Amino acid sequence: MGFEKTALQEMKEIWPYLLGKDSQTHTLPFPEVVIVPGGLEFETDIFAGLQLNFFLKTAHRVLLRMANFKTRDLPKFYQKFKSLPWRDYLHHGNVEFEVAAQKSRVNNEKRLEDSAGSALKELFASVPAGTEPCATIYIRMEEDYCTISLDSTGEHLHKRGWSTLKGEAPLRETIASFMLKEFIGETTTPSELARVTLLDPMCGSGTLLSEARTLWTGQFSRPFAFQKWKKTPKLFQSESFSLNYRMPTTPLFGKLRGFDLNPEMLAVARTNFAEAESQIAKHTRESLVKADFAVKTQDALKNTEAFSGPLWMILNPPYGERLPQALTEGFKGLAKELCSLYKPQQIGFLYPEREPLSVIPAGYKKSKEIKINNGGLRCLFTVLTSV
Repeated sequence: MGFEKTALQEMKEIWPYLLGKDSQTHTLPFPEVVIVPGGLEFETDIFAGLQLNFFLKTAHRVLLRMANFKTRDLPKFYQKFKSLPWRDYLHHGNVEFEVAAQKSRVNNEKRLEDSAGSALKELFASVPAGTEPCATIYIRMEEDYCTISLDSTGEHLHKRGWSTLKGEAPLRETIASFMLKEFIGETTTPSELARVTLLDPMCGSGTLLSEARTLWTGQFSRPFAFQKWKKTPKLFQSESFSLNYRMPTTPLFGKLRGFDLNPEMLAVARTNFAEAESQIAKHTRESLVKADFAVKTQDALKNTEAFSGPLWMILNPPYGERLPQALTEGFKGLAKELCSLYKPQQIGFLYPEREPLSVIPAGYKKSKEIKINNGGLRCLFTVLTSV
């Protein structure tokens, strides 16, 4: 919730790079998109729609809408569900269901699941059921309207396939990408970014830095649910299909830097970043321009390093008791210290909403303040810009 407009902008950015069935960059017009709470709805060629799984960084999953209809009784639901072209997609009737029902006459989620399961059992009566589910089907019933969707993603898209190790209280990758996209904004040019040093002074396992490196790259090494469909496009069955994309692979930022007090976490950050770089190299025909990346053990509140050129800082600092004890003023004190020590052009914080940044450090203005749900904790992402 709240990521819709950013995800739409991201979709517009990657749309020109998607492939057609001839393995060349496609020419489809951008679809008309309807923003709904927590998502985007649009009609497009299925070949293009499936590819969004590779590139969307702020979305959780991509669903193929199979049907949308009104029903007030279970028999009608059963008949409608059974009439859908499941045999075009599924190998057998063993699937997983995600069912939600509210404000409807048919509101028993277990009965809806059993009814759908019975329909599939009848449709695939002559096909041996697999030992593992071959798909996940989403059923949503609200105010007597039923939507049925087939999951094309599998594991959440925040599972990028390169950050295999985590630290304490890790930041989900989708949130990290959202923060970065809002931090960069829509007016900053690639040439301007190329001169910027991005510093995470409390980087932990390096999620923000890895996401900064991979904002424009695809995630091709992890599996997706649609690759097991009967209708999987042949192009995506090739191990080398990713080499057909012509997306930029050069780093967005001139330099990526990170500090942390825990050397073990820095080792994790280096490992995750190296894996991201190796996957970018594997899936591009071009010579890889490696990112200027470095992390080191350092107390962020004792700056001893001078940075040349524009400096941007972004961080998800520790909350509560994990904040440095020297900061008696909490996040207000942290913002003040970092702005005073580093004098960044802009700085972005993610912190609990219950501790708002009530006082802005001298020489800065608040340019953005966005509410984010971070693992159930209501947070604010605030961006300060030098004046």
